[in-house]
Amino acid sequence: MNLRAGFQGVLIAAWFALVAPAQTENRARPDATDSLTGCVDERDGIYVLTNDTNLKVTARLRPEQGSPDDKFARHLGHKVTVRGKISNEDTPPVITVKSVDTISEACASAPGTQ
Repeated sequence: MNLRAGFQGVLIAAWFALVAPAQTENRARPDATDSLTGCVDERDGIYVLTNDTNLKVTARLRPEQGSPDDKFARHLGHKVTVRGKISNEDTPPVITVKSVDTISEACASAPGTQ
């Protein structure tokens, strides 16, 4: 019986060694950050990210909880990369922004100026 109990203990330890890393990897995903690049604009009082070539809205911008609502005002008209969490439940999607990195202080040309 001692041999059998020892063998069962080894099997249980091996199972935990295989399962524990997989569970750690699954927990890491919710903290993952999405990113989008485009131009910051304000439409109907809502800050949005637009495509930098045709200025179509690609996402609505929402500040992270605890951040000021005007967090995006200083980036108006700039090409930026925003990082945060995207929610695809709405159209266009909403990204809750953790950070904003300026790529360029200018976006696409106005139509007819090329």
